[in-house]
Amino acid sequence: MRIAHISDIHCTFGSDFNPKMFDKAVKTLNKFEADIVFISGDLTTEGLLSEYDLAKEKLKQIESKLAIVPGNHDERNLGFKLFPEFFGEPSFVHTYDDLNFIGFASSEPDKDTGRLGRKRHKIIEKAIKETSKMTVIGFHHHLIPVPNSGREANILDDAGETLDIILRNEVPLVLMGHRHVPWGVKIHKTLLMNAGTFSCNRTRAHFGNTFNIVDIDDDVIEVTVVNVGEEKEKKMIEFNLEDGCCVNRNYD
Repeated sequence: MRIAHISDIHCTFGSDFNPKMFDKAVKTLNKFEADIVFISGDLTTEGLLSEYDLAKEKLKQIESKLAIVPGNHDERNLGFKLFPEFFGEPSFVHTYDDLNFIGFASSEPDKDTGRLGRKRHKIIEKAIKETSKMTVIGFHHHLIPVPNSGREANILDDAGETLDIILRNEVPLVLMGHRHVPWGVKIHKTLLMNAGTFSCNRTRAHFGNTFNIVDIDDDVIEVTVVNVGEEKEKKMIEFNLEDGCCVNRNYD
């Protein structure tokens, strides 16, 4: 199964959004023919109705099935009331042929911080117990500090408890965004993977605009980072679930 993971689009009519980069990124994205495109939040910049309209229109270019959760920018200015209207339930459990996908709204209205909370922790445990399929979890905020993203801020308020639930249940893959940097690390039997920004002008140093392609084949997860502006792709992580071996080219 192939998941395209994109994040932090930041649609707006101001300087944050790069529409030319978005269009180029989507053309590249569609070539990968992903089974699912997961968008881990910040589709808008200020949560405004005009930005939601723009985001909805731009996402029509994507040719794969979408699974979307909101980010902290989407919850601003009553944007949390608009998100369900435009993109469906902000938290969900989707069942596909090969996996269970749990998406959570980790953000809260008019706050940059995030949290999941005990109710969502119970949803994770319940969903895992009810299926024999692989479980993948996605939300906007990061669980652990992300290198190259500046001074640490806005990590999940209950990151410790959330990480503990995920590791205890041996969730193989967690997808996140928020920090505009592509990065991943394996902890215990879990791969924590962040996507960079898809089309925001606020990129970090030389990272540029990127998205991740996640290929899941039996017991192997491979993550490729695609740099849109440079038109390059690099296989960054290979994680063998059976023997626990993980090759991480972030540290070559």
